[in-house]
Amino acid sequence: MLGTGSAEEFINDAEHHNQWWSDGTSPELSKATDLTPRSDFHRVLKTTNTHYTDGVESLVYAIHGQTGIGKTTLLHQLIAALLNTTDLPNQNTGLELTSAIGPRQILYIPLEDSLYQLERAGDDIKRLYQVIDYFQTHVAPRQGQKFILLDDIQALDLNEDRKAQLLNSVDEDTYLILTGNVASQVDLSTTESADTVEKFELWPVLPMKFIDTVQIGEGLGIDFDDEFRTRLEQYQSPDLDGPSPIKTIRTGISRRDSEIDLDTAVETLSELCFGLFDADDRDNLHDAARAYLRTGGTLHQTDDPSIRNELSKSQFLLFLYKELAKYRSIQQPENLHRLSSIAATNAGEELKYTALSDQIGVDRRTVDSYLDVLDEGIAVTESQDYSLRRYRRTRLYLRNPRHLVLLSQRQEHHGFEGYEQQDTLNHEFEYKLARTVAFDHAKRLAYTVGAYDVEYTETESGLIDYILHRNGHVLPFILSYHPHTGNAETIAEEFDPDSGQHTKSDSEELQELDYQAPYRFVITDSLPKSVAESESLVTQRGETRICYLPFWLFLLIC
Repeated sequence: MLGTGSAEEFINDAEHHNQWWSDGTSPELSKATDLTPRSDFHRVLKTTNTHYTDGVESLVYAIHGQTGIGKTTLLHQLIAALLNTTDLPNQNTGLELTSAIGPRQILYIPLEDSLYQLERAGDDIKRLYQVIDYFQTHVAPRQGQKFILLDDIQALDLNEDRKAQLLNSVDEDTYLILTGNVASQVDLSTTESADTVEKFELWPVLPMKFIDTVQIGEGLGIDFDDEFRTRLEQYQSPDLDGPSPIKTIRTGISRRDSEIDLDTAVETLSELCFGLFDADDRDNLHDAARAYLRTGGTLHQTDDPSIRNELSKSQFLLFLYKELAKYRSIQQPENLHRLSSIAATNAGEELKYTALSDQIGVDRRTVDSYLDVLDEGIAVTESQDYSLRRYRRTRLYLRNPRHLVLLSQRQEHHGFEGYEQQDTLNHEFEYKLARTVAFDHAKRLAYTVGAYDVEYTETESGLIDYILHRNGHVLPFILSYHPHTGNAETIAEEFDPDSGQHTKSDSEELQELDYQAPYRFVITDSLPKSVAESESLVTQRGETRICYLPFWLFLLIC
């Protein structure tokens, strides 16, 4: 009979991957602790710590993201932070959970590396249960919290029944942390056994956004010192001493706090730009934002640009051809590749669904299914029309700017092959990158403030690129980035928020909303001289209030 081995061999393999049971650490943990933790790590650690200090006995933390995005590194860093035998640099030592867990309380299983997928359907789960049972009965102490980390859960091809069985195999005093490619693979909250778990968390891992890349301080070629990065962390968090203007801005935009409204948020934008950042800070952030377009918020362990590009492209194609195709049983995964390349070539331009169908050679329904799975994989995302007047059209955005470089034609992206500024000027491609990055950050801002989505609309004079709205509260953003800087103010004046139309959830019936847009925002890589001299980002043009946002500032608040 074909297979990878007996239960004993899987247990021996688990012991190999959990060397800390005997040594207190492992080469994988040592390697992970040498890398600067990204914000996703801090988020997972702090959230887990909150549940731990609140006395939550059972937790499922589901983490999802593309191949090569850093999920495994995050798990290794999390293990290092939990262990009382390992030191992790730059960790928050004030957390109760930090360095509080014994080595024999943690089980880590890399499911793909352990070859569970070579077992017959059903036998793979059986082997996993046997390893978990061995851990619970022969390794872990009888008392105290246990942590089980299952990496690459998609290797098991879990259906709802098997998810329920997985939950049933875990003790009630266990924190189960899963990683997979898409949310549905790791989300166990809908299973029949979900009521046995006290808390569920679901978290996507994306390329690092701009503010996180600045805080890590690597890859941008700009010297941000420790004092500046500490200030930036403080500006985001109300838990640290000092003002937290970025938090104030996000809260005001979301309108979830009666004491912080949109006017306060806009005033805080000007204070942050001109009061808390000096001229050198602004210049450095401007340069860092342009550099970020090249790096895409990705960290690598090599400085060779060609190797970086090969890794990024091969990991993305592996994700498309293997993981997403398997997840949705797609018979022609090359069409996912083709749609991603179309998104790279057009970079946010409006496309007709009929043209996409003709180019791919499939019907509209199949195109929709491809776009759905690309969206689930946070690879390519659609932007829909705010007014529903152009429902036969869409705009496609890659979510990683490095993929835009790698999937576009050489003559288009020349000068952007490397990760550092070159002498070659290519403003048109830089604009495409800026447009893509701004959309990705707008999606993150929409998630943070509770907006429904990121939409667009056309006016007679041009495009409102990104529209966030929630219950009729509308935030329109116009991208004015060289060489496309023509008539942003006229577009802002022409925008009519009442043109919005949105259906009710799970219905074709339109909502009756009172659309209000007190401000129109212009995202620009070059502030008007009058705005810079007045040190106020807001100007009045007729009856329209326009708030100018430096490109770097928009990225910073998302």
